[in-house]
Amino acid sequence: MIMTIIAGVLFAVLLVYAAVTDIKRREVDDWVCVAIIIVSLMGTGGSFGGAVITALPFFIPALVKGGIGGGDVKLMFACGAVLGVWGGVAQIIVSLSLVAAFALVILMKKGFTACKNTAMPLAPFLCVGGIASYLITNMGGILF
Repeated sequence: MIMTIIAGVLFAVLLVYAAVTDIKRREVDDWVCVAIIIVSLMGTGGSFGGAVITALPFFIPALVKGGIGGGDVKLMFACGAVLGVWGGVAQIIVSLSLVAAFALVILMKKGFTACKNTAMPLAPFLCVGGIASYLITNMGGILF
């Protein structure tokens, strides 16, 4: 139980760092993804299968020019290693729902033409989704 809490705190700190660097520099440091994978070795219930399945929906758009950045794909791979398959799916749902809501707000404020080519960092949304998913999948028994 204490390892789950320690792993969760480390996971959250690393995700917040990734979000801040993505906002400032539009990149996610490789060492952050490696550190998150090391956190997955602390016995959080994640898996290699979770890493692959979580990263796959981000990998294909990353191949398209102007799509998702490679740092976001690596970050999702690392998060999937911590969260496992279902936790990774939950992270995707929460994160992309937040992206859609944020994009809708921008669309209503600026109009379609202003939003058409607007790039935004994805890691802050992945951070919120990852922390929420970790709390739900690993800390549910403690919190609820």
